[in-house]
Amino acid sequence: MMRYKKYIIYLFIINLLAGCIENDIPYPVIKGEIKEIETDGFISASINKETREVVILVDDTTDLRDVRITKLLVSEDVKITPDTLACKDYNHFPDTGFASLDSLATGANTHIDLSSPVHFVLSTYQDYIWQITAKRNIQRSFKLKGADGQDVQVGIPLVDEQNKQVIIYVEEKTDLSRLSVEEFVLGSSIAKTEPEPMRITDFRRPLKFKVTAFGETEEWTVSVVHFTGSSITLSAWSKRAYLVGDAAEGTAIDIKYRKQGEEEWDRVFDDEIEFSNGSFTAVMRHLSPSTVYEYQATVGSQVNDIRTFTTDPVSQLPNPGFEDWWKDGKAWMIYAEGGDMFWDSGNGGAAVIGKNVTNYDETVVHGGRRSARLGSEWVVIKFAAGNIFTGKFVDLDTNSSDGILDFGRPFTVRPTTLKGWFKYTSTPITRVSADDPIEDAQKGMNDKAHIYIALGDWDAPVRIRTMKSARQLFDKNDSHIIAYQEMIVDKTVSNWTEFKLKLDYRSLTRKPKYILIVASASKYGDYFTGGEGSTLWIDDFELIYE
Repeated sequence: MMRYKKYIIYLFIINLLAGCIENDIPYPVIKGEIKEIETDGFISASINKETREVVILVDDTTDLRDVRITKLLVSEDVKITPDTLACKDYNHFPDTGFASLDSLATGANTHIDLSSPVHFVLSTYQDYIWQITAKRNIQRSFKLKGADGQDVQVGIPLVDEQNKQVIIYVEEKTDLSRLSVEEFVLGSSIAKTEPEPMRITDFRRPLKFKVTAFGETEEWTVSVVHFTGSSITLSAWSKRAYLVGDAAEGTAIDIKYRKQGEEEWDRVFDDEIEFSNGSFTAVMRHLSPSTVYEYQATVGSQVNDIRTFTTDPVSQLPNPGFEDWWKDGKAWMIYAEGGDMFWDSGNGGAAVIGKNVTNYDETVVHGGRRSARLGSEWVVIKFAAGNIFTGKFVDLDTNSSDGILDFGRPFTVRPTTLKGWFKYTSTPITRVSADDPIEDAQKGMNDKAHIYIALGDWDAPVRIRTMKSARQLFDKNDSHIIAYQEMIVDKTVSNWTEFKLKLDYRSLTRKPKYILIVASASKYGDYFTGGEGSTLWIDDFELIYE
């Protein structure tokens, strides 16, 4: 009996120990990617590996309801599962990539309905869902003349494909009841258009046309309107200013500008004027900050009054070389004692147990006496990424070791570039979150440093929470973002290296309220994923205004 009890206890201990063994041998990550694709009527293909989207452009006589894929190259060892509803013969669609139809077995069928987006699953050790969309290369064109045969059309017509509307601009004094149509293409070159456009002369009201091809009919509304000029909006930056107004492409535009009080004018060159969707954008360059200018814009035959504007000042980042630090209890702070905080880090959380993952370094320096050293490490119970950001560490979330942070500092001017210097030691990823697996951050992969800048018109700092149940992270696609740029470093960079993040402005007229700059030694630190020992040094940040 005693031996039996000992045996039961022994089995219990074995099972208990087995339950503690972590299977941390990860499956290899082999991405399933579409490399090339061609079809009947093929013109070109746009393949986005990040979003896993393919857009195929075919000639305008292609029937999208039945398209034959003639080439489909994918990653090695990938199994293809096509869209079951779109395939003409799902059971005979190839399950591997092919370079041509000649390379396929007899009986293979690659015909598919691409009249709407379809989805393919590419399987390796993981499944990757790809969306494939096809579009016809329809060259819509319109040419109208006046009753006397004179050219009256102004610029390029506006075509709204989504709402099926066209606006054609003509000179202001044109008689809209006596026009002649020389060219009028709304759909495919083989489409039937009713009523027959060439017989229409009266365009005083919007007209509806039915365009039929491939068993489908679209209804388009065409309006002919007098071009009466443009209202103009000005957006003044520190060393440039933008003019945005309404004008059809091809409209003659002349813009001149000068410092107030000067006699000679500078002019905007033709290559500094862009047209898009019925509007133009012109840029006046090489301006001086905090200076009053005057300008005059002529759009078509409309001559606007002389107006004035004042350029913004330039503003730099406080403590850009990370020289000033002081210790608040156990946490190192990135500003002088008694000064104003601009930069902060996650030290406020890690320092609770005596750790500072972000610190100054006086031995690895680009300029001045110090640089900022961001080191990733395991802190008792969690992985902590070395980080620095504009904003403030707020607190730890209730009953957790997860941080609450506020990203952003008030900032209202528009730089063009963030410049700085960095060094980076990348170590293999040793810590991953079992609850939040990340495709490009598996154990053994190189850790990645991440530096990004954003300007936005938020009304308050961006609240960040890392606790999974209440997670709220920065989203680079946030509609409040006016400009953004980032840098990802996936290998060791042993020497001090300059970086320049040229901001991609999503709006030229919206004015920012906050600036966010974030640097991390481990890109996925918010998911407690990264390599112990990964270290990012940064120094001598500067905002460039052009």
